Amino acid sequence: MRARPGPTVSSPLTHPSPRGRGVGEGGKVNRIPESATLALLLTGAFVLFAFGLGDSTLWDQDEARYTQIAREILETGDFITMHHNSAAWFVHPPLWMWLVALTGWVFGFSEFTARIWSAVFGVLGVYATYLLGRLLFTARAALLGSIVLMTTLQYFVQSRLAVFDTPLIAFMLLATYAFLRGVRERGRDLILWAAAWAGLGTLTKGPIALILPSLALLTFFALRREPIPWRWIPWRGTILVYSVIGLTWYVLEWWRHGFVFISTVVGYYLFNRFFGVVEAQSGPWWYYAPVFGIGAFPWTAFLVVIFPYLARRWRDHEGSLFVLVWCAVTVGFYTVAGTKLPNYVLPVYPIAALGIGWLWEHALAGDPRARAYVRVAFLATALALAVGVWEVVTFARMQYAEQFASLQRHLVTLGVALIILFAVAVIFYVLRQPAAAFAGIAAVTVGMAAVMIGQTLPLVEAHRPIKQVSSIVLSELRPGEPLVAMGISSQQTLLYYTNHRLMWVDSPFELLTAACYQRRALIVTRPGMVEKWNEHLRLYGAVLKVEKIAEVGDLLVVRKDSDTPCRQPLIGR
Repeated sequence: MRARPGPTVSSPLTHPSPRGRGVGEGGKVNRIPESATLALLLTGAFVLFAFGLGDSTLWDQDEARYTQIAREILETGDFITMHHNSAAWFVHPPLWMWLVALTGWVFGFSEFTARIWSAVFGVLGVYATYLLGRLLFTARAALLGSIVLMTTLQYFVQSRLAVFDTPLIAFMLLATYAFLRGVRERGRDLILWAAAWAGLGTLTKGPIALILPSLALLTFFALRREPIPWRWIPWRGTILVYSVIGLTWYVLEWWRHGFVFISTVVGYYLFNRFFGVVEAQSGPWWYYAPVFGIGAFPWTAFLVVIFPYLARRWRDHEGSLFVLVWCAVTVGFYTVAGTKLPNYVLPVYPIAALGIGWLWEHALAGDPRARAYVRVAFLATALALAVGVWEVVTFARMQYAEQFASLQRHLVTLGVALIILFAVAVIFYVLRQPAAAFAGIAAVTVGMAAVMIGQTLPLVEAHRPIKQVSSIVLSELRPGEPLVAMGISSQQTLLYYTNHRLMWVDSPFELLTAACYQRRALIVTRPGMVEKWNEHLRLYGAVLKVEKIAEVGDLLVVRKDSDTPCRQPLIGR
């Protein structure tokens, strides 16, 4: 790719920074080798993502579900068809579950072994972001952008959860980097590597790993009016590498299960996820605005200001254009999609972080325009932080009054600490110490992480009785006795921590079959749920009579046995 120099800093595609040395403020070369700086950066990212990783219970739904699927891989010995609750599970490809099964097999299943892969791939995503920044901008912008990414709230949180968003992001970024560099250097091996990374992303979460980067890259080259040199791309090898890595599992499952697999995985969870709504996960066209408002903290305002800043440079600097295109394509794609979830727009953060790093590089070099944008971002962040704290407190008081009452002092302390940390960053900037101000903003997330891991999560754990309830269930279960989850939201964690086949019912009508037709059953429900549902069951000539076993927090364990049967219901399955 031909690159033209930007108005202040030349394009790194034609004038790369010296390898092995970092570029300092004002164009000076730092004494610390670039490799050492990068190693320090990645080590810091791993500590941030992995510290205290196993201290909290797995979250319902996805964390517990995916970890249970990994466990059932070892229990069934079937590495091709995923199983959940002893039934075939046709939703996502298996790579993430394979990795968790591996650590579970070697070290045993725990919260740490379930989550460690997310931290590892979170670090890999930071590294891939650095590579892209090195290619599209400069070494210094790449370093600053990588720091922005690792301290962005949503990326930090996702890198600590046992879900497969960070692997998907890492593979997408590596595929994009390999393709861009391959086009620049006309390297056929790099194009094959791009296909391999896209294949691994497809094996992680489906063809979106190929679709989204392809849309962004095609738009990018079209706006540059620079045709991709299609003729020298090794198409046969590229298609073969992608197909073997990314599509073989789909073919095997199609061969095994036929139309049921295709209609579920491809029809419902792929096409209908975009053109329709899956699992009632919809939202308005502005759905992702508040997601970025919270998820990009503490860089939210900087995320906003980079777009007008980069828009002035997109014709002369391809890095600026790439950031604009990638963010627009990603947000536009998922805004049009019928199904919406907060984690869908996670691919925006790495590339947007490079744009923020590019802005800060100019500000640190003394560019007046860049410093003006940074001042605006600081002011907007201060206002947003104050409003955000007020909104969180108000919402918590309304929706979670009991929990908020017990956590109020801690949450107020956390909010005050965040405001103080940000105020320190502002003071540094006012005192014309922009490097210290940048570090101060990053420290907001680091400080928040330390408080959350050390204090907030232990307090929250006190309100999560699922481990204690699971121990009670395991001690009370009789041979052959069914386990029923009735009207609770923590059925996935109950399944994982008991590792016992589970029936869950969400309405009195399902209860007629799930519990009333059983001679005995151990039921986990909520206090008052039996009485509430019996009001409906009486209309159908049935009454559920139970014996209370234990009540822990908001969960209740009861037993229905042959001595306390339901009366014969009027309807069945």
